[in-house]
Parts: sequence; structure tokens; C-alpha cells
Amino acid sequence: TLCLVASFYGLIRWRIHQKFRRRLQQSEKEKEVAELQQQKTELEMQALRAQMNPHFIFNSLNSINRFILQNNKAQASEYLTKFSKLVRMILQNSQAPLISLESELDSLKLYLELEALRFNFHFAYKITFPKEIDIEVLKVPPLIIQPYAENAIWHGLMPKEEKGQLDIEISQENDHLFF
Repeated sequence: TLCLVASFYGLIRWRIHQKFRRRLQQSEKEKEVAELQQQKTELEMQALRAQMNPHFIFNSLNSINRFILQNNKAQASEYLTKFSKLVRMILQNSQAPLISLESELDSLKLYLELEALRFNFHFAYKITFPKEIDIEVLKVPPLIIQPYAENAIWHGLMPKEEKGQLDIEISQENDHLFF
């Protein structure tokens, strides 16, 4: 009987150990899947940031060329200075998955200045947010707002005959930011 009890006890321990190992393996697989999903998301964000809309770069260089051909050295110089600063900011920001909202807004303002200059101030813009939002501390993905601003300019403001207005409002509710 002692042999039978010991065998039964050993069988139960072995079965419990098997279940534990299966759960551990399943947990490790879930962790690996979550890590792969995170890597996938980060790579997608890097790819988006790396694009920095090739059309914008091409159009910016064409605008600089146009200013030079028009012998408008001051405007060409101003545009080139802002363009190079924006490119540097985007390259710096693309190194991190999250940047401060302040840095994001700085690059957005620079982008909007360039587009306004390029389109001969056919539109004005305003970016507003409540004072209680700490833009130095809040983190956002780089270039999160720029594609929407670009679409608003190209598809909303440029077709208009009169001067347009682009308003970007930022608000916060609980732990969500709204643009």
C-alpha cells in the first residue's frame, strides 16, 4: 500500500509539474508575442517618421529654387534656414518612440511656417492648448499631428480662393489627449 500511495503521490506531482510547465511556456509565448507586437508598432512608427512626406521635401526644395530664380535672396535664405532646422528636428525626434508635446509642437509650428511661406501666406494658423497641460512633460509619438495638418492645408485650405485659417486645438480629458 505504501508503494501504491507513493506512486499515486508521484503521479500527482508529475501531473502538477506538467501543468505548471505548460502554463509557464504559454506565458512565455504570450510575452514574446507582446514583445513582437511592440517591436512591430515601433518599426511602423519609425517607417512613418522616416518618410517625412517626400512630397513636402521635394516641394520645399522647389520653393527654395523658385525664390532663388526670382532673385528673392531674403526669402530663399529664410525658407532654407527654417527647412534645415525642421529636417534636423525631425531626424532628432525620430530617434525616440515618444517625445515631449513641446518638441512636437515646435516642429509642427516650423512646418506650418514653411507651408505658409511657400503658399504666400494663403492661410494663417493658430495652435491652442489649456495652460494646465504641461507640454514639457507629456509625451507623444513624433509627427503625430503633422499629417493631419498637411491634409487640412492641401485638401481644405489650398482649394479656397480666400485666405484660410487652420486652428489646431489640444485638450486633455483624464489620460487622453485630443487634437
